[in-house]
This record gives sequence, C-alpha cells and structure tokens, in this order.
Amino acid sequence: MLNEELKQQYQEKGYFVLRNVVSEPALKILREAAAACALDINDPGRVTEQDGVTVRGLHGTHLRNEAIASLCRHPVLLDAAKQILGQDVYVHQFKLNIKAAFVGDVWEWHQDMTFYHREDELPEPEFLTIAVFLDDVTEFNGPLTVIPGSHGAGFLDSFKHTIVDYDLKSDWLSNTTAKLRYTVDRDVLRTLVRQCGMDAPKGRAGDSVVFHANLFHASGVNISPFERRVAFISYNSVKNLPKPTRAPRPEFLCARSFEPLTPCPDELYQ
Repeated sequence: MLNEELKQQYQEKGYFVLRNVVSEPALKILREAAAACALDINDPGRVTEQDGVTVRGLHGTHLRNEAIASLCRHPVLLDAAKQILGQDVYVHQFKLNIKAAFVGDVWEWHQDMTFYHREDELPEPEFLTIAVFLDDVTEFNGPLTVIPGSHGAGFLDSFKHTIVDYDLKSDWLSNTTAKLRYTVDRDVLRTLVRQCGMDAPKGRAGDSVVFHANLFHASGVNISPFERRVAFISYNSVKNLPKPTRAPRPEFLCARSFEPLTPCPDELYQ
C-alpha cells in the first residue's frame, strides 16, 4: 500500500519514486528478455536511432514476451497504479527505451497526454506511467527529467509537425523518435521551469518512477559507456477507454484489450 507521503507527493509534484521494486533475479530475466527482443529485426515495434542501426525503443513487447508481460502485472506496480487512479487498469502502452552507450539520443519535452489523447483518443488524463529501471540510472546516462508540479498546469497545447522522412515510412514513427511529432513552446517550458524547477529522479536498477499523464518530461543523451534500459508502462483506467473516430494506431502502441489486470504471483518477483 502506498503511504500518504507518496500520495501527497504525486498530487503536488506529479511523480514519486519507489525503491527496490524489482529483485535482482527478476532483473536478470528481464534484461535477457530485452536483449532477445532487441535482436528481432522483424519486430514491428522496434525503432532505431537516426543511424538506422542502434536500437532506440521496443514497443508492445509485453504482447510477445511472458517475462515482460509479468512485469506489467507486478503486484507493487499494479497496486500503485490502481491506488492512484482509483480504478482497475489495463496497459495502454508498453515501451522499453534503450539508450545505447555513448549515442542513445534525446526524448524531447512532452506530456504523455498529448500523444494518447491526440493519437489514441483517450478522453481524460486518467492514466499514469511507471518507469522501471532495468539498469542503474545516473546523471550521465540520460535520466528521465521532469518539471515537478507541471501537471498542475493541465493539458497544454503543442505544435504538430510534418516530418517527411518519417511520414514516408509510417504514420506513427515520429511519435517514437528523437524528433517528435508534437513539441512544446519553449517559452512555456521556460515559464514552467522558472516556477517549478527541474528534477531527474535517479536510482539503482529495480527502482521505479510513477508519474502523471500531464507531467512534462524529457531525457538527454547517454554520454556514459554503458547501456541504459528503462521500461515504461502506461496504465489507463478502465473508465477512460478510447473513443475512436478513426482507425487506431498499431496494437503495439495502442491497446486493443481493456481487461482489468490482475497481479502476477508474488514468487515471480522475490
């Protein structure tokens, strides 16, 4: 159960950190699963950096890998999501962000609500994301960087860009690359940072960060000589289902099943 301090921090800052959630034996299994998935060049949710070779992200791997699917049902993570949202939840999107040693590229400033509302037609910000560290996250390897309290500004407008190179390949690729489809006005960001500051929650492998749908966040380049892998699980309330007016994005980006999740057996994560 979450304590009141963490719940209050979520309300005030839009995020909190859970320490030592995933055990070392489980991390070993998850890292092996991630490595195997990254080698599958036919995986439709596999995205590379601009060099076309270095793996940047793996999307929807929970649909194809049992170990990663179990992570989404981790009792602590699932309980945290349900407590914060006050409802049963399902996984709207899962992605494994991989920042390769020396070259892992940026994620521009954004709110998750921008993509899930505009692209997937989720009506309300009644979802959250939990970032699970599969490797140690330091100031050198592109940690998740947030503007504490920025979720309080609500869902803000973003610029939508036409990115010809990516659009020729697919209609979703620019939602996952270093140059994002939607970007935030820099003056808005300056104002928010002046008001709220910035933070980059760091920690050991097995720690996790729980953050609000409207929290502004980004990450920088990995300048370290070691790979940095973080799993991002976006849990959506079963009361906040998409209201589609057009064809949805691929299933590896936008869930088709809305069945409430149940926790996996505790022994898987001892």
